[in-house]
Amino acid sequence: MKIRKAKPSDKNAVLAFCHNTFRWGDYIANVWDSWIVKKDLLTIEINKKPVGICNASFSRNQVWIEGIRINPKFRKKGYASRLVIKTESNAKKKGKKLSRMIIARWNLRSMRMAKSLGYQLEDMWWLYNLKPKKQSSKARIITKVKNAGDFLTSSTYSESWKWLPLNKQELERLCKKGRIIAFFQDGNAKAIGIWNKSSIDDGVLQLGFLSGTNLGIKHILYFMQNKAHEQGSNRIQILAQQKIALKVPCIDRRMLFCLVKKDL
Repeated sequence: MKIRKAKPSDKNAVLAFCHNTFRWGDYIANVWDSWIVKKDLLTIEINKKPVGICNASFSRNQVWIEGIRINPKFRKKGYASRLVIKTESNAKKKGKKLSRMIIARWNLRSMRMAKSLGYQLEDMWWLYNLKPKKQSSKARIITKVKNAGDFLTSSTYSESWKWLPLNKQELERLCKKGRIIAFFQDGNAKAIGIWNKSSIDDGVLQLGFLSGTNLGIKHILYFMQNKAHEQGSNRIQILAQQKIALKVPCIDRRMLFCLVKKDL
């Protein structure tokens, strides 16, 4: 058994055991090339053949661990845990202080593994789908928000299925990049959302954070529907904390996820 950095030549062998991970398939084929370029994708090999992978994405003081896949023929041998431990070790060498992962609530095996490695539940997030539609909305993209700190109901936000640290400074940076949608009432921001285009799925707009009043959140969702309609997007993915109630017509609540973290 050997853990090493994945190579371009590993692609076919890895995708062979990744394509049926979920009922709908898997996204590894869509991100493989970009992960290889960044050189933070690990593989575990047996007899010189890759049987598992784990990718790392580094930001500020954290490592984001994702894409843990083990060939079904080699499961229940602790290989996933070894990949995570090796990734944590690499993160420590880079000076990172925190590790995070997202795990579907139904995935009890992965939840047990995370707990055994010292991870703790940080938050619960729902995945929703919403169809593009021509809508009227009073929300708009902004480049500055005076009361940004009022909306920090989470220490993270999601971007293409990576949960990144969120604070007032990050909100201000995202504002300057045109990534913040806000709803105003009586001259004051009452709700904000963080949007992005998915780097995993083509034609998908994502909303990775929501906070504010119910009315404000509704208008932000309408804004996303209209934006997706204008751009010809296939669908909208919304990732919102469990405590945020989303109430608009035809919204489809799909799956609950556990965000877990560990101090390194």
